[in-house]
Amino acid sequence: MSLLHFAQGSLLMLGGVFGFSLLTRMKIPFILVIPAVAFLLACLGILLERLIYRNLTKASQSIRIICTLGVNIIIPNLVIVLWGSEPFPLPSHVLTGSPLNVFGFPIQPVYYWIFLVVTIVVAVLTLFLRKTNLGLAIRATAYNHKLASLMGVNTSITFFLSFAIGSALAGIAGLLVGKILFISFDMGSMIGIKGFVAAVIGGFGNLTGALVGGLILGVFENIGGGMISTAYKDSISFLLMIIILVLLPSGLFGKKGIEKV
Repeated sequence: MSLLHFAQGSLLMLGGVFGFSLLTRMKIPFILVIPAVAFLLACLGILLERLIYRNLTKASQSIRIICTLGVNIIIPNLVIVLWGSEPFPLPSHVLTGSPLNVFGFPIQPVYYWIFLVVTIVVAVLTLFLRKTNLGLAIRATAYNHKLASLMGVNTSITFFLSFAIGSALAGIAGLLVGKILFISFDMGSMIGIKGFVAAVIGGFGNLTGALVGGLILGVFENIGGGMISTAYKDSISFLLMIIILVLLPSGLFGKKGIEKV
């Protein structure tokens, strides 16, 4: 859709909030909470696409971006009204276990569980995009939605399906991150921005690039925070993005678009 969705961080935050409610109020096992949160966020993503973004397809890019920023403000305020502004942790029994020793370095259970879940999710997403007709349709629409439409692809379906998948992934991420950070109405603001930075570093439209960009960003943040100060971790993120864009304007894995006239 060529849409920079700056409300993705708020959807991530909702994943943590919904997961907390399902775990504490409805007592649903965590293994079932993950698909439940993904389904709830997918439905919300479809509603956003159908009710808001679909009506702005012909609007200018700046108007569409401002609209996503508006959604990014509305959602946290609704969470404050319904759940309050005080942060709250996920239950202690979630993502627990014994530390894992890797080359002499102990890894806490929350981190290797997150790594396992993310690996499974990314593998499923990659297979879906590369091995199914719907995945091919999504990639064709992302490349050129007008050309894809002329080739018989139902771009309306690919638009809302893409939003459903993206929102579901944000929900799962929020649920996992909620174990590391306290869940609060503003937890997705900086994470959402850093997700954008990771995508820019890797190259927009490239799944592998986004993953590699996120890993590079995390490594440099922690190394820089350890060598200098954790207070500068956020500055390191944006400095890294600027350096990479100066050297590689299309990102690490991005391709320069060539338009023939």
